[in-house]
Amino acid sequence: MKKEVVNLWEHINQQNWTHLTAYFVEDAIINWHDTNEQFNVAEFVQANACYPGDWQIQIERLEQIGKLVISVTKVSLSDGKQSFHATSFFHFEHNKIAQLDEYWSEITQAPQWRQDKRIGRRIE
Repeated sequence: MKKEVVNLWEHINQQNWTHLTAYFVEDAIINWHDTNEQFNVAEFVQANACYPGDWQIQIERLEQIGKLVISVTKVSLSDGKQSFHATSFFHFEHNKIAQLDEYWSEITQAPQWRQDKRIGRRIE
């Protein structure tokens, strides 16, 4: 199942939208919790295909617990102006994704108040 997730991310990275549906069961549910949106597979593919900008995706961590695969990816605009971490929970049935729950966060500097108080340090 980890291989399927790696392959799915590679197709998304290459903007190869026609191959995405093969990784999902027909009635799969995709949830983007940060924006309170739920998609079926066709809508998920459309949302990704229409998403503005040229994005690059790098898998930073990949874990499997039973039929659950968790990935952490860094998603960056090719021009370097914006980047995010996406934490994705892939729930599998019959070796295909039945549900995908994603949580996104923008990669930014620590808030000024923590910098002012010198709390913490950069992750290098």
